[in-house]
Amino acid sequence: MATPYFKISKILTQSDISKPVLPTEIEEHMIPFMRGKHFVDLTAVDSRNQVWPLRYYTRPNGNQKVLVFTTGWSIFADKKCLQAGDELIFSSRQVRAADGELKVLFMIQATKLGPVSTFQGQPIIKLDVEHFL
Repeated sequence: MATPYFKISKILTQSDISKPVLPTEIEEHMIPFMRGKHFVDLTAVDSRNQVWPLRYYTRPNGNQKVLVFTTGWSIFADKKCLQAGDELIFSSRQVRAADGELKVLFMIQATKLGPVSTFQGQPIIKLDVEHFL
C-alpha cells in the first residue's frame, strides 16, 4: 500500500525540460490514484501556493513503463525557466480538507544549483527558483 507521504527528486537532463522521465520509485505512490488507467490528472502546488495542473502518465515501453509528466509540464518548465542540471522535487502529504475528509496534497518544487560554492568540485548551494522569479 502506498504511503500518504513521499518525496522524490531528480536532477533534470536536457530532454527532461520538454518531458521529464520520473524516477521509478514514484510509481508505487501513484498507482492508487490511477484506478486502472495509464494516467492521472492532478494538481500540484509550489512553495508560493501557485497551482500547477499536471498529468502523470505511465507509457508502456516493452517490459518497462516510462513514468512522465505530460500535460501542464511545459508550462511549469517555461514559467520556472528550468534548465538541465536543475533539481525537480515532487512530493505529497495528507491534509484534512474543510469538510474533514483526508486528501492528498501534491507539491512540486524546482531548485537551481548555485553558481559559486563547490566542495571537491561539486556544487553545494542550491537556490529555490520560486524566490527568484
